[in-house]
Amino acid sequence: MSKILSIGAGVMGTAITIPAVSNGHHAKIIGTSFDEEIINSINQNSVHPKLNVQLTNTTSLLFNEMTQEDIDESDVIVIGINSSGIDWFINLIKNFNIVNKKFLIVTKGLYMNEKKELDIFPNKIKNEIQQDINLTAVTGPCKAIELAKKNLTNICFVNSDLDTAIDLANLFRNDYYVIKTQTDLLGAEFCAALKNVYAIAVGYSQTFFLKEEKIYNPESALFSHCVNEMCLLVNLMGGLPETVFSLSGLGDLHVTSGTGRNGLLGNLLASNRTYEDIITKELKDETVEGAQTIKDLAHLFNRLVQDHKLPILENLVRCICQNEKLNIPWKDLNI
Repeated sequence: MSKILSIGAGVMGTAITIPAVSNGHHAKIIGTSFDEEIINSINQNSVHPKLNVQLTNTTSLLFNEMTQEDIDESDVIVIGINSSGIDWFINLIKNFNIVNKKFLIVTKGLYMNEKKELDIFPNKIKNEIQQDINLTAVTGPCKAIELAKKNLTNICFVNSDLDTAIDLANLFRNDYYVIKTQTDLLGAEFCAALKNVYAIAVGYSQTFFLKEEKIYNPESALFSHCVNEMCLLVNLMGGLPETVFSLSGLGDLHVTSGTGRNGLLGNLLASNRTYEDIITKELKDETVEGAQTIKDLAHLFNRLVQDHKLPILENLVRCICQNEKLNIPWKDLNI
C-alpha cells in the first residue's frame, strides 16, 4: 500500500486521491486555513461537504498540524491548492525536507519568471523551493465532482521523465481513471492555464447567439479559433503543437468552457455586461482562474498580442483589464 499526501482539501485536491484509494492506497488530506470546515467534516463523517461523497481509507488534518513524518511517509505528494495559493504552498513546503520526493501537481497557472517571461508553475516551484524534487503534472479534461463519483475520466500524467510519469500513473489508474502518460511538460502546463483564458471566449459564444433555440455554429467556429491561438502560444513558449490537440489542450478546453466559472463568466459577458459588474455580483468572492491569469500577466499578454496575431486574446485582455465589453473580432479571425 502506498501513501498519498494531498496538500489542499478543495474539490480537486481531494478528488484525485479517490482513484488511488480505490486501488488500495491510503490518502491523507491537508487543509489550508480556508479548509477547516472540510477537514472537520472528513474527520467526523468521512464526507467531503462540497463533493458530497463518502471517503474511505482517508484521514485529514490542517496544514499547521502537518509534520516531517507526514512528508517522509508519503510516496507521492499532491499539490492540490488553487492557483492563488501557489505562493502559500511554496512557503509552507520550504519548512520541510522534501529532497527526492515525487510531486503530482493539479494546480494550473502561469507566472512571470526572473527573465520577465511567461513560465509554468512547476518551474516556479522548483526555482523557489531549491530542493531536488520530481514534479509530474496532471492535465486534461476533468471535473472534480465527476471523478469523485467515479465517472470515467481520461487525463494525462506529464513528466519529462516518462518512467516517473508511468510509475505514478500506475498508482492511480483503474477502470474509471484512465491515464495517458506524456513528456511535453511545458506544452501541457501552458495548455492547462491557457484553456481557462480561452474558455471565457467560448462561454461567451454559447449564449451571445442564443435566440429561441440553441445555436451551435458560432461556438464551434470560435472553439476552433481558440485552439489555433493556443497552438501559436504554446509553440512560441517551446511546447509541442500536438499537445494542444490532445487531452491537455483541446480536451480540457471543451470541458472547461462547458462547465465551471470560466465558461460562466463568458456566458454573463455575452449579455453586454462588463467584467467588473459581473465579478462584484454573480461571481463575487469566486476565483475565476482565466480572468486571474489575464490580470496577473496582462503586461506579458499585451506584448504578445503586439508581436503576434492573437485577436481573441487581445480582446479578452481589454475586457478583463480595461473593463471593456467583450468583442469577438470575426473578420480578424478569418484573414
